[in-house]
Order: sequence, then C-alpha cells, then structure tokens
Amino acid sequence: MTPPPLADRYDLVVVGAGITGVQVAREASLRGFGVLLVDKGDFGSGTSSATTKYLHGGIRYLEQYDVAVVRESLRERRIAALAAPHLVRRTRFLLPAWSWSKPGALKLGAGAALYDALSLNRNRDAPSGLRIDRSRWLGRDDVLRAVPWLEPGELRGAVAITEVLNIHPERLLLEFLRDAIALGATARNHTEVTGFSTRRRADGSLEVRGVQLRGTIDGTASSVEAGAVVNAGGPWMGTVLDRLAGGVRRFGPTVSPSKGVHLLTRPSPDATAVTDAVMARARTGRHVVVSPWMGRELIGPTDTPVADSPDDVAADDGDVDSLLDIVNSCRAPSSRLTHEDVDDVTVGIRPLVADPSDGDGRRSYTASRRHRIYDHTEDGVAGLWSIAGGKWTTGRGIAEDMVDRLAGARAGRRSPTRRRPAPSAAGWAAEPSEVFRIASAHRPGVALPGPVREHLARLYGTRATDVIDLVADEPRLAEPVSDRAGQRDIAAQVVVAVTDEDARTLADIVDRRLVLGTLGRVTIDDLQRVAAVAAPLLGWAGDGAPAAAAEFERRERRRARWAAVSG
Repeated sequence: MTPPPLADRYDLVVVGAGITGVQVAREASLRGFGVLLVDKGDFGSGTSSATTKYLHGGIRYLEQYDVAVVRESLRERRIAALAAPHLVRRTRFLLPAWSWSKPGALKLGAGAALYDALSLNRNRDAPSGLRIDRSRWLGRDDVLRAVPWLEPGELRGAVAITEVLNIHPERLLLEFLRDAIALGATARNHTEVTGFSTRRRADGSLEVRGVQLRGTIDGTASSVEAGAVVNAGGPWMGTVLDRLAGGVRRFGPTVSPSKGVHLLTRPSPDATAVTDAVMARARTGRHVVVSPWMGRELIGPTDTPVADSPDDVAADDGDVDSLLDIVNSCRAPSSRLTHEDVDDVTVGIRPLVADPSDGDGRRSYTASRRHRIYDHTEDGVAGLWSIAGGKWTTGRGIAEDMVDRLAGARAGRRSPTRRRPAPSAAGWAAEPSEVFRIASAHRPGVALPGPVREHLARLYGTRATDVIDLVADEPRLAEPVSDRAGQRDIAAQVVVAVTDEDARTLADIVDRRLVLGTLGRVTIDDLQRVAAVAAPLLGWAGDGAPAAAAEFERRERRRARWAAVSG
C-alpha cells in the first residue's frame, strides 16, 4: 500500500482520511475519477478510530423522530457487514426497562417494532452467522441471567435487538482504503493541506484549482492541481476552509463539535462471561452503551459540546466521572465501577451539523446525525465541497451521495459499492468461517498457535496467508509483541504495517494496524518490542528505543489528563 509519487493533477482531492473521506475516495475511484486522499494525521486517526465499535441503525434516533437517518443507517449496516464479514460479528443488544424508565417498556417495544419494519431487507444475501433476528421482549429473570451486573430493583425486563459489532473499526477502514488504492487512488497520510490554489473568475468569484501540501513528518512541500476538492475534514472542516487563499472572512457551513469519550475497563471474569451489549440509561435520560469486548467492557460515549480546537480536545477526569455516574446508576451495588477499574479511554469529536436554533450548542445529545453536503459555489468559491455530519456506519452512503453530485449522476442510480466486497473478504456476503479455514490450513508446518492464526484471519482476511508466509521465511517474526494476557499480535504484523500499510509512526502501528493499542495501557516494554522491529524498516537509528520512549511519554501525558483521580 506504499503510495506512488504524486501526480501533477488529480480529478479529485479529498481532504481528511476518516471513514467519510476514505469512502469518498473509494467511490470516486470506482467511478473513474483520479483521486488523491490526504490527511494531516494517520488514516482513521481521528474520530473514526474512537467509536463504540458498532455498525448500527441508531435505534435511539427514533426518539428524535429521525426516521430518515435510521433507514439510511440500517441499509448501510447491512452493506458494510456483508462487505467484510470477517471483521464484524452479530451481537445481541439489550434495552432494559425499569419502572422509572423513559421511554418505558411499551414505548421501547413499539420503537423496536418500528426498527424491525424499517429494516425488512436486513437479511438479504446475509450468511447464517450474520442474520439479524427480530426484536423480542425478555423478562426480568432472563435479563439478569444474561447481564448479572444490572440493578435488579424495579427492573421489568428488556427489549432485545440485534446489531453488528464492528470489532476493529481501524482495520475495516483500512480495508476500504485498500480498495480505493486498488482502484487507482493515491493516499497520503501525515500530509497536511496548507493552502489552496485559486483563480479569480470573470464574475469575481473564486475557483479552486488545487492544493498546497506539506508532509508533517519530513516537512516536504508540494502542490497538485485538482478538478475539485472535497473537504471531508470532519471536526477539522472549518480549519480546512480557513486555509482558502484570497479570503479573510469565515464562510460556508459550520459544525457543532461534540466530544465522545469511551472507557475501557480492566480485564475481568464478569466481562468475559457476558456476551450481550446493554444500552444503560440513567434516570436523567442519558444513556451509554456497555459492550463486552475482548474480555473487557467498553463504555460510552459521552456527548458533550466543545469549543476548543479539535487538536486540543482531550478526555479528562470529569468525562470519566460522567460515564461512571451514568453506568453505575444502572448497575447493582456490588458491580459498580470506580476510576481504578478504568484501564484506558478514547476520545473522538463528532462533526455534527450546526443547528442555528441551538445557539449555545447544548443539544448535541439530541442533534441529528444526518449528513449535509455543501457546494461552495453558493459562497462564491467553485470547485470546493464540504461534508458535515454523518457517522461511521453511513460513510459509504455519504460517499455515494457526494460522488453522485460530482458526477451529475441521475437520481436513483445504484452505486457498485452497494455489493462490493472488501479486498480481503472471501467474497460479497461470504461465510466468515472461510477466511478462518484458509488461515488455519495455510502452511501447517509454520509454528503459529491456532488462536494467533484466528487473530490474523480476523484482521487480514484472506491476506492472513501473507503474514504467515513472512513467519515461514523468518521464524523470529512469530514472536508476540507483548506478554499481556489475551494479546495475540506478532512481530510479522509490524513488518506488514510498515511495508504494506503505510504506517509511519509507532502510534500508527500500535493503535491502527495492530490490536495492541486498543487493549488498554501500552507499556514501555510493548513499545520497545514494536520499535525494534520497525526501526530498520523506517530508518530509525539503532533499535528504535528513543522513538519508543517518546511515544510512551506522549501516551502517559494524555493519560494523566483523565487518570488524575486514580493515579
């Protein structure tokens, strides 16, 4: 996946390589555009890697009567899951009802029935392991057997629905990126747009003709011409617009950033035993999702407006307190969590569409998740578009809408991406067991335990054979990168991250190519092991110890912001 040299001109430059930008690059490339995708950070390093880890229809948006968003989300949930069945998993999702709940049991049941009705084709083409069950009511005793940590007092039962766990969203995003590149797109991470090339038209308006770029690691400056530019910067959308040459006023759309923090608990036997996700709702009406994930609980998100620059937003101990207060109000006293139970946090910023009626930005919790596309011709700037809003699940649908407008596609046209598999899937809507069978049977003489082969198949699909081949050629690459319990990443994955997936920093490798960085606090020993493998590939001096030390210090500074109470 190492990018070729930049061309002088592209039909389309996409700014921002979160899920929306990646999907726009994929969609446009498939339809014949020459595409350049750039991001000042890593691919998916912003909000797209700080999610609740679900491809979901957004049942709670029915409370805001946002049926259009739910319909779109349910459609896109199916498309994304069937594109990469090895990277997702069907998960039962419980919506508990207590006597004090709002909405109550009857309204929850009615909402779930509507949710079913809005997804009538949910199982079309789906393999058996990804078929979505109809919602049903579970009595109190059944709920407590499934989720013993719930507060039993006044509990009436729960509505059970089925959602799709996006097990490793960082890897699924890379799959769609890989597809875009296979279709001809050029992708550059750690490459910032520093300005725009424009010309003044006869009517006095501006026309964007290209972008100026700077490498954030090596400082290399370059420029390319573009037929059009799509600003998919998400919460950085305004920052990108501010760099438009020839203008001193702020123009165009704005976003209302909302901070979404998730907690990851320390491993616990209870979390391992529980397989159902729970929408835990406090008496205030606020809710968080509690999801079993790799022997832990992932809890979140917060949904609070922020005024800081997106680069300055971080989780703090107040965010941790807020999440613990909500979830503990639904937990039995013996199962309540403290700061000491929190192993790590993630923070993302949702680029919600700004609502002029919401003057102080305090309604981010109930704000619509629908997307909007802006043609800046209306602002006197031709050739520039911006995308605001949306969410992970609907990234492909947003891209289809965007490229329809760029291409002047007729209304109702069906994009080929609606039935296009990810590159490493065994096929569209394929049984996920096939990729696990391939990884298990490939080169049986290579000494890799079954769980590690399964891990590689989950992350790389049919490309797991390439990782196994690396180990066959160099057996030391079978060594684990960490001794932590449940950690299955091996050194060969570091090689793949650098040589085939364009990872350029330790954070790129640890957080978005391996699973290691998503499993809680990363130790200096872990980082040193990864750096020792990456150093000769990235041209770092020695064994990469200075890079490991610097990355550990950066992570610990970030941790200190929210771990002040627990130490």
